[in-house]
Amino acid sequence: MKKFFAGVIAFIVGLACGLIFTYGPLHAQGSVGEGDIMAKLNEISKGQEEMVAAINSMKEDMRIIKIRVTQSQ
Repeated sequence: MKKFFAGVIAFIVGLACGLIFTYGPLHAQGSVGEGDIMAKLNEISKGQEEMVAAINSMKEDMRIIKIRVTQSQ
């Protein structure tokens, strides 16, 4: 009887592992298309370019403020 229950448990564990490998997280990663990834990377790159432009604008504003403060002293 113990061998029977051990066999049933081993079968259930094997079945569960098979289902996890078939329909689990690895399957979800494979379903993402390369186009989706490239679109997201392009979106991130555009956001970074916008941030760099904003930082450069702030740096220019700070340079102008520094010149005005220096001239007023």
